Amino acid sequence: MFFLYSNALYLLLIPAVLFLLSFKKTKNSMENIFSNSVLQQITVNPQRLQISTRYRYFLLVIALIILALSRPISMKKNTEITQPSATVLIALDVSKSMHASDIYPSRLAFAKLKLLKLLQKAHSLHVGIVLFAKNVYMLYPVSEDTQALAYMFKNANIQQKFEANTNIFGVLQAAKQMLKSEKIKNIILLSDGGEDVKREGEISYMLKNHLKLYALDCTPKINNSLKKMAQKSGGHYVHYHWGEGDVKSILAAITNASGEITSNTYTIKQYKEFFIYPLSLALFILYFIFFVAWKKKSTGKLFLLFVFMQLDFLSMPVHADIFDFIKLYKAQSAYEQKEYKKAVQYYEKLAPTKERNYNLGNAFYKQHQYLEALKYYKHALGINKQLDAKIFYNMGNCYVQRGKLELAKSQYHHSLQLHPYKKTKNNLHVIIQELKKRKKLKKIFGKGTAKVCFKNTLEGRNDSKVSSKYTIQLKRLVVSQEQKWIQKIQKQKMPIFLQKIPTQRMSLDAQKPW
Repeated sequence: MFFLYSNALYLLLIPAVLFLLSFKKTKNSMENIFSNSVLQQITVNPQRLQISTRYRYFLLVIALIILALSRPISMKKNTEITQPSATVLIALDVSKSMHASDIYPSRLAFAKLKLLKLLQKAHSLHVGIVLFAKNVYMLYPVSEDTQALAYMFKNANIQQKFEANTNIFGVLQAAKQMLKSEKIKNIILLSDGGEDVKREGEISYMLKNHLKLYALDCTPKINNSLKKMAQKSGGHYVHYHWGEGDVKSILAAITNASGEITSNTYTIKQYKEFFIYPLSLALFILYFIFFVAWKKKSTGKLFLLFVFMQLDFLSMPVHADIFDFIKLYKAQSAYEQKEYKKAVQYYEKLAPTKERNYNLGNAFYKQHQYLEALKYYKHALGINKQLDAKIFYNMGNCYVQRGKLELAKSQYHHSLQLHPYKKTKNNLHVIIQELKKRKKLKKIFGKGTAKVCFKNTLEGRNDSKVSSKYTIQLKRLVVSQEQKWIQKIQKQKMPIFLQKIPTQRMSLDAQKPW
């Protein structure tokens, strides 16, 4: 057995010296005048233990607490943890084609979301990030702290204007430079792949320099050239999904490949703790001093004081936001009584969680403030698949109310991809039929001449009602002061300065005018 903080043992000198001094016998003035038997007769409320004895007990308690603070331990065993790891360069395409809105709101916005998901889940990877169009720019160098990268990328303020063309060859050369110390150089490409052309030059370059391409295709159509490049390099290709399946598929492929190549081994020392024994003995002696050493009249008061102290220590930490429970109750009551303005006021005072945003969206929808409802619905996405399906359904209803049927159709499609609700299918069918009618009328009356009045079929259906059945988890509403400060910092946007990586080779389609 040994002590983890052995320096703390020097503090034992203090109670030891005081203990020795306590044996120095000095009589007070009363002891000089009266004998012990007379003193016992005339003393009011005598104690069961003498003051000197209690004093020595207290010194013993202090010594035992110092022993506990010194952390007596014995070595249990050493545990070795082997964790597969790999170094990856994530390349985000920022060329002009990535601004297409066939994936709403744009391919680039969708690819950024996927990059953030990759960083949040890449626990065993060393990651660097580059942006590329015709040229390649380093956003962040290779780092083990993927969670810090995720935070910085989420709050990055990227306002630079990039070139129109897509140069995949530049990414390969940048990966060779940034990952030159790695045996296998992994690249995760978030791109639409540029033009669907033969890329024999890129494939031979990857094989020669041991580059592996893991491509996440961010286009509605499959890019065959991108798929071929990933497969020929020994990497992995996946077409985008609305969920997290594409991200998980790429990370699983990298983990399986890297597990055979390299791994990090960590040794963790495991100890057996003994501090509980001196601490328990110290508490027992304190009980003895307070409850045995005093007469019964004082024991009751001391017992109540001790119980109060225990309750004070055992109570849960309470933050200022405990009043969120009251606000939540008032908000839900106002919503149920159809007082939606009051509900909005109470919900806005709550901590900004996804659940609160969902309920705020519902309250604004009930007031026919559809733009506000859409804003909060977008911030509520990401809780779980079934609720996300309801949110997309609600967003579709908002667009219907504003007369934007194409956008409504898109939201209903997103909802059905997450969960096949019957009411969503019914609404989508009505929208598709109405869009067909409008198309026919435009052909008959000419472009821009027919004013088509959409008789809102959805209004007469129960299916048009906003989906609002959701219970907020109360534990997520109580936010500590530390979390509040973190949330304030996270709202700040940081300017980004990019370092251009010099490359010589260019893909054939990058040399063409866009």
